[in-house]
Amino acid sequence: MAEAVVVEQSDIESEWRPLTAAQAATVEGKSGKAWRLILAEPGLSVEEHLDANLISRETVKDVMTSMIIRVLKNEDSARSISKSADDWTKTLTFDSSVSTGEMYLNDNERRLLTPPREAPEYGMYVVSLGG
Repeated sequence: MAEAVVVEQSDIESEWRPLTAAQAATVEGKSGKAWRLILAEPGLSVEEHLDANLISRETVKDVMTSMIIRVLKNEDSARSISKSADDWTKTLTFDSSVSTGEMYLNDNERRLLTPPREAPEYGMYVVSLGG
């Protein structure tokens, strides 16, 4: 069995932005959750693919980092946020992929964790035409 892939605070910060102390404290737990969700995904067999070097640990870490950032962008599962002062108002509406606040694998990430199919073997073949 492959050793668990772990996402560090620095992995997230290099892709997104510096984390607050409260966000940084959750990275280890979110990393473990992302790894478990990937392992539980039907039809992926990530540990087998890692052991057979069909996918890289870096690819798995990139996917996990994206999953975690999606959650950190909207930890409160807000659909929109409004701010106002005097006669000024600003409303921010979150994209549906962020607004749930849930950790999940999207279709592109699932494809990244699926090793490419083997190419057919080309060569010369004899086809019997009967008789």
